Amino acid sequence: MRIDRKSEEEQTELLNMTPMIDVVFNLLIFFLVGTRYAEIERDQQVNPPSARHARPVTATPRELIVNVTTDGRYVIAGVEYQVEDLDRLIGRAVKENPEQTVVIRGDRDAILQLPVNVLNLCEKHAVKRKFLTTISPGGT
Repeated sequence: MRIDRKSEEEQTELLNMTPMIDVVFNLLIFFLVGTRYAEIERDQQVNPPSARHARPVTATPRELIVNVTTDGRYVIAGVEYQVEDLDRLIGRAVKENPEQTVVIRGDRDAILQLPVNVLNLCEKHAVKRKFLTTISPGGT
């Protein structure tokens, strides 16, 4: 009985994985480029207090995130602001976008009045959506 063996060239043709690898790489590149990465501004020096019903902050392009440090500084996107400057900034942001959202990240060791000052500015400029962030107990 004679067994037909395929030539060496035909055997390598069956095992050619190049097209499949090309497709996988193209899909990987497509999803990497197509995915929108939302960056959350988190000042590593600010450690929010904990709360039982805390949710993670979901940053959107229209959120203004104000970090309040323990030493009383107001930091937005790495830039330090005085209360007067913060007042003008919030006023300008609300004028440009009436649906402006302000997220206040106060350090748990900061004096409570400091984040309240930012909340007062939000009330002054009629900010509809303002949040004081916390973390869940034991969370980071």
